[in-house]
Amino acid sequence: MKLLVVLVIASILLYATLVRADPPSRSFVGNFIGNDATVENYLSISGGVDRTQNFESLYLEKTISSDASFSLFVGYQRLEQEGEDAAVSGFSNLGLGYKHLLLALPADGFVLTINPTLELPVGDSRVSETHPRAGGDLLFQKGFGDLPESLAILRPAGIEGDAGFESKVTGARDDLLNADLELEYSLGYLDANVAADSVPMLLRDLTPHLDFDYAQYLSAHNNSSAPDLELTPAIAWMNDTFEVNLGAQIALNRASSGTGPVAFVWLLGVSYDQLLPALGWKPFQ
Repeated sequence: MKLLVVLVIASILLYATLVRADPPSRSFVGNFIGNDATVENYLSISGGVDRTQNFESLYLEKTISSDASFSLFVGYQRLEQEGEDAAVSGFSNLGLGYKHLLLALPADGFVLTINPTLELPVGDSRVSETHPRAGGDLLFQKGFGDLPESLAILRPAGIEGDAGFESKVTGARDDLLNADLELEYSLGYLDANVAADSVPMLLRDLTPHLDFDYAQYLSAHNNSSAPDLELTPAIAWMNDTFEVNLGAQIALNRASSGTGPVAFVWLLGVSYDQLLPALGWKPFQ
């Protein structure tokens, strides 16, 4: 199974090198709950808090060509345990990723990207997995600027999401399925392209969005845990350089409410090549 996944990823990457495409012309909310299909120079810190834990993470992505980038991810978690006087805290494992743009249709606002990932067990074993994990995601985003005039009010809308799979490289098999879907509506796009001067200036950088998240562990014996389902209404303030995102993550079933029915989540992000253009250098043009 693992060999098949590797072969599929390799064949897609080989095909992708033959398909050069330009990035999308509109901005998407991006790396809030799931991953972002856009290949970019981006740095973010994010986190959340609920009834029993608080957590923070750092994400760094660097483009290496116009259609590829490398990324790293690391987090810190503090968890209250029932019956224990002191909380357990520590760093999570180091996650590495490689994005490769498969297809971009700027006129349709569509992007499709593959994202193989590797998790290295270098974090605190009290809060992290003790075996390496490998997998990947298929990422997409679609704007609706190509809708007809009769549906012009929907042109500021966008949809993005990802679906992925990862498994332990060593130890007992432990497979994880995950998927994220995000609906968003850009007030800035509405004002600039649909209804001029319809949005007050103070609101033009806002993009309300709604995220639906699914995760489920599968075992080697075809048994599975209950699916973890969450819904996150949120709002982003974003321009060409900065992003601030705030939301409330709501548990939709018992499996997702183990640490509390609601979590407050946040993100601060920056497209750092907009601040220092030299950091946008790509070793493979």
